[in-house]
Amino acid sequence: MIARNFTSNYFTTSSGTNLHYLQGGDSSGPLLVCLHGLGGSTETFLPLVPFLPQDFSIVLVDFQGFGKTPLAKPQEKISIAKHVSDLGDLITSLQGYSGLSASSKVIVVGHSLGAIIALHYGAQHPEVFGGLLLIGPGRAAGHITAARRRMLDLAATVRQRGIQVAADAASVSNFYENTRRASTSGSEGPNLEHEDPPYEKITCPTVFVAGDMDLISPVQRSMDLSTLVGGDSSVEVVKSGHQPMLEDLPGVIKALEKLLLAIKI
Repeated sequence: MIARNFTSNYFTTSSGTNLHYLQGGDSSGPLLVCLHGLGGSTETFLPLVPFLPQDFSIVLVDFQGFGKTPLAKPQEKISIAKHVSDLGDLITSLQGYSGLSASSKVIVVGHSLGAIIALHYGAQHPEVFGGLLLIGPGRAAGHITAARRRMLDLAATVRQRGIQVAADAASVSNFYENTRRASTSGSEGPNLEHEDPPYEKITCPTVFVAGDMDLISPVQRSMDLSTLVGGDSSVEVVKSGHQPMLEDLPGVIKALEKLLLAIKI
């Protein structure tokens, strides 16, 4: 399903990714980019779209291997660095197409994996972002022994028994118990080389959204990240698991409004 008044587009990045994205709002306005999580797509943000500022050029991205964006090189493992590079190419292209200067600030809404990519890109290019809304953000875990073991064990089990094992594990923590549902979304293997970026370089206003029952990205993770970024930041705790836009949309809208107020939109 395509959001009303959104167009479906493709852009080829410097690495060869044929990146699919939906674009709506005011195409001549500043950019507001939405980045989904693992197993997600542009459709992740459809509940939130009506509440985004319509005087922005709103862009919903399908990461490589998800939604309508195919794998550029199926034999190569997707990495955070590749996603970050693709995002940078897309932002540069969209700014040029709309006539916006490189100094025009971009707002990013990222969920889970999308939040990780936003944090990495923001740390590399802090001058680009004007504000961040990060929902259930991920963080490097490969250096933590217990987390590393869990990821390796899950990957081995998936190889032996199929992707449904991962889907079943995700369904336990993705939703409140009374809204738990099976998921057959795709998944990529653990990237144990993923390391924390220099968060302190991110100086734009940032609002973290944490589900009070999120076992994938617990509230404490958002609290920790909030102390690490270099600009003003806060944490909004909502009534959800790892899918706040499905379980507590009003809470996410409140967090969005808080961010827009902070950046004086």
